[in-house]
Amino acid sequence: MKRQLFLTDRAEPLPRWREAFPAAEILAYPIPGTLIANHLDKAVIWLHIQTEAKDLAERIRSVKAMAAGCPVVVLSNLPSNEEGLMAFSAGAAGYCNALAIPDVLRQVSTVVEQGGLWVGQDLMQRLFTALTARAAPVQTALAALSTREHQVAQAVARGGTNKEIARAMGITERTVKAHLTAIFEKLEVRDRLQLSLVVNGVETLAPAPHKIPA
Repeated sequence: MKRQLFLTDRAEPLPRWREAFPAAEILAYPIPGTLIANHLDKAVIWLHIQTEAKDLAERIRSVKAMAAGCPVVVLSNLPSNEEGLMAFSAGAAGYCNALAIPDVLRQVSTVVEQGGLWVGQDLMQRLFTALTARAAPVQTALAALSTREHQVAQAVARGGTNKEIARAMGITERTVKAHLTAIFEKLEVRDRLQLSLVVNGVETLAPAPHKIPA
């Protein structure tokens, strides 16, 4: 398991955070970039939001800039679909209630460590609704994918990782990434989550899993 780094403006961390990750590091937020860099070693970063933060996107981007390659999970005291959409649009890997039980926090960590996204079912439906507003153009774009690109898109929608897809298709991970770049551009989607929603369709997502592996 990766190191766990919590960024919060609370005077004391919530006990359940310590229960979930006894060795977690807790730092006061905001903090200097040099300080966060000194605490990073393939860490999962938990960004705690106590009240509605209109600058949430800026906070996430700032942390990601200081911690390139580290997944950022937003812990919200007042979770909402709107805030969740903002978090994922800014590049968060996960979004959940700050009061989530330890078992759930550990599940979130496992998912994002593997390159996946942790998304609540209601938020998943909101994301899909936004995408289906342009369903016809998306269907046209899907038809324009090459055979290989279509295979990669289907594999991602089934939850395959880049490594698993490369092994199954007999290609390199670098080639998989190149296909994904082309797919994202053609479908006008930003990430694997949106790609999965487009490919799977609303019927498949009705009992939506709240984790989409990378």
